[in-house]
Amino acid sequence: MSNHHHGSFGGVTAAFLLGGAVGAVVALLYAPRSGEETREEIRNAYERSRSRLGDLQTDVADRIARLVDEIQEKSSELLASGKAMAEERRKDLQEALAIAKKALDEERGLLRRMRERSASRSAT
Repeated sequence: MSNHHHGSFGGVTAAFLLGGAVGAVVALLYAPRSGEETREEIRNAYERSRSRLGDLQTDVADRIARLVDEIQEKSSELLASGKAMAEERRKDLQEALAIAKKALDEERGLLRRMRERSASRSAT
């Protein structure tokens, strides 16, 4: 949703600037001035609009650069967090395997002792 918001901001701003420039040109064409004065005003309005558009492009580029930096920082944090969690889970799994192996060894020993008792009883 936020991407849509940021995308529409640029479109709305560009449309606003374009509308302002067109409005200024129309107003200048109907103003009671000489042709040279009108052309000068049109050039000035064009330069102001061009300057504003340049400023807008700079602002957008700066915002994008900040967003890229934030995304890289968050990605690095998530990756480090994921590695730490994976290491914790690996240690938990190793502990569980060690406990299971010990229990299995104990059960094997118990089974072996039971067989030995049964064999000694059968022999007597």
